[in-house]
Amino acid sequence: MPTANKYPLTSAEIGNLWNMYMSDTLIVCVKKYLIAKAEDQQIRTILQQALTVSEKRSRDIAAIFRSDNVPIPVGFSDKDVTIEAPRLYSDTFALYHVLSRAKYALQMTAPFLFLAARPDVRNLFQEAVASSAKILEDATQVALTKGILIRSPIVSIPQTPHFVEKSSYIGHIIGKQRPIHVVSLMHIFLSIQENLLGTALITGFGQVARDPELKKYFLRGAEIGIKQTKGLSSRLRDEAIPIPSSPDSMLTSSTIPPFSDKLMMNHIILINQFNLADIGAAVGQSSRADVATDYMRMAAEVIQYGEDGINIAIKNGWLEAPPQVLSHKELALSGKSP
Repeated sequence: MPTANKYPLTSAEIGNLWNMYMSDTLIVCVKKYLIAKAEDQQIRTILQQALTVSEKRSRDIAAIFRSDNVPIPVGFSDKDVTIEAPRLYSDTFALYHVLSRAKYALQMTAPFLFLAARPDVRNLFQEAVASSAKILEDATQVALTKGILIRSPIVSIPQTPHFVEKSSYIGHIIGKQRPIHVVSLMHIFLSIQENLLGTALITGFGQVARDPELKKYFLRGAEIGIKQTKGLSSRLRDEAIPIPSSPDSMLTSSTIPPFSDKLMMNHIILINQFNLADIGAAVGQSSRADVATDYMRMAAEVIQYGEDGINIAIKNGWLEAPPQVLSHKELALSGKSP
């Protein structure tokens, strides 16, 4: 059987590995800090499990890049985290962070398998899917046992199948609407759940940020998160459906930053990307005009907020770019070798 490096890495493989490396090195820093501050032993064990997986995967990706002479990204390192900083987030937040990251890791990694051709790359992605599923399972069980798992609402449904008979099923942007269906309810619940975590995360960043521009940006993000959560919650309230909430505030009163400005900004950029993916899935399955319109408004806000954050990151030299395709035309005109 041919060895892995007899098959050059494809552009898709490089891109997906690059994304995963950047995400993993960032999460390693966050998990190291959360582990150092965790008080609950079960939650600390889950955090350590997630840290071990991300550390190993980032090493494996670096080894693949090295073998193929692909530049290893700078990513994030111990200089981006201050373990000694006071506790900023609660153990509940730490566990929710693990659950969220495992969910997004599955969403991000599973499609990579369709684009991976090389055996070692396929194996890495398969391990990533398996390890993320295991972390999700273990973290969910801990949250369930401790009574802090935010569960999707339990609702009553008709006892017979139903087929749509009228185009009015889609409804209108305003006015009386049909009852929401469970698929749309699932997306609203997920959006609220992620907004609760994201708002806590970014509020904490705003609380500790020293740079006035960053502080203003983070606090603006928290306001957007609160506003969007209220809007989505109103859809549940209209249907007399319980609104998900966190069992605690998830934040302490610390004003000492545990992370570098670069890490905090890139973490929010990453969350914005995941948020847009969630919104896209929700719009595609909402099948009610008013709910779809809500999500499109949310998408516009997230896109604008994300663009502003990227501009701040670029201005400060914090945004690392993926490898770019060489322009053979420019090389020919310049007379330089790549």
